[in-house]
Amino acid sequence: MKRHAFVTGATGFLGRNLIEELVREDWDITALCLPTDKTEWLNPLGATIAIGNITDRESLVAAMPDSPDAVFHAAANTSTWSRNDEQQSRDNVFGTELMLDVAIQKATKRFIYTSSISAFGYQPGVCIDESTPSNAMTCGINYGKSKYLAEKLVRKAVQRGLFTVILNPVNMLGPYDVNNWTRQLIRPVIEEKLRVVPPGKAMWCYVKDAVDAHIAAVDRGGVGENYLIGGVDASWKEVVNEIQFILGKPLSTRVTPKIVFRFALLAAVLKSKLDGKEPFLTPERYKRAVAHIWCNYDKAARDLGLKTTPLRVMLEATIRWLQDEHLIEGRRPSSDAPRTVSGAPPIVAAPVRSAK
Repeated sequence: MKRHAFVTGATGFLGRNLIEELVREDWDITALCLPTDKTEWLNPLGATIAIGNITDRESLVAAMPDSPDAVFHAAANTSTWSRNDEQQSRDNVFGTELMLDVAIQKATKRFIYTSSISAFGYQPGVCIDESTPSNAMTCGINYGKSKYLAEKLVRKAVQRGLFTVILNPVNMLGPYDVNNWTRQLIRPVIEEKLRVVPPGKAMWCYVKDAVDAHIAAVDRGGVGENYLIGGVDASWKEVVNEIQFILGKPLSTRVTPKIVFRFALLAAVLKSKLDGKEPFLTPERYKRAVAHIWCNYDKAARDLGLKTTPLRVMLEATIRWLQDEHLIEGRRPSSDAPRTVSGAPPIVAAPVRSAK
């Protein structure tokens, strides 16, 4: 008998990849979608489309089937603009609270919650692991705070009899990314509009590796446990250079100094105050761009079988999909492209998991 999954954030970046893999693994799917979501791609997969909102209890009760084998709560408000903080908290905290209540009411067997490394707060230069105390409540980034508060609710639900597992991905790359790194990084590089190269470093995870970890968490995740979903540790310059190399563009050689980046932030914030539009660089984005945010993901590798895909493979897959969908133009990535950038060694899958 097929297992049944209820998926929120179904038409989002992670959700769409997750549903496609669940279908490949012969699950039945109920996909929670907003009335405005584009759902045509779900029809060939045989998924049941349920219209609702995670902040509307009545719609959740109507949408969620009885006794689902797994609820994958992947929906989230990922805004990095403080003007959206109130709505973000409602979506990420109150929405998760309602999801947990309805999941318990429906006798859900497993509740897999997609959190973020941001739930640990802002800790530049610290190799975060699952035991690292979070400073999300005081670091000044509402997204991390909302995820941290939601995690507390998810863990508390264990006491009410719900088997929950929490996954904390780093930056994700891959197909179906339209608004995240495509908008903030890949498209500006392609259109040669990236005026600054951030001086920081970050971890990058292939979305399909994250999806495999989510599905593995159903049977192999520990109740109430967190799992950091890490990947390749690379500087922003390395990521920009990989995109440029894939597309046959000249490689950026300079990194924007932190002080210049600081002036860019002040200018962006000032412009936003004058025109009321979201700035291209917010304080939240600035903090991530100038820091080194990374983690030890040995636990996920051990318990969930998390793999680490090379950075270039992630970016090639992302760019190839964008080109197939005619969302960008440029030279199509070649699967047999040489594995070096200007004679430098490639960024490979060797995991940088711990500084310990």
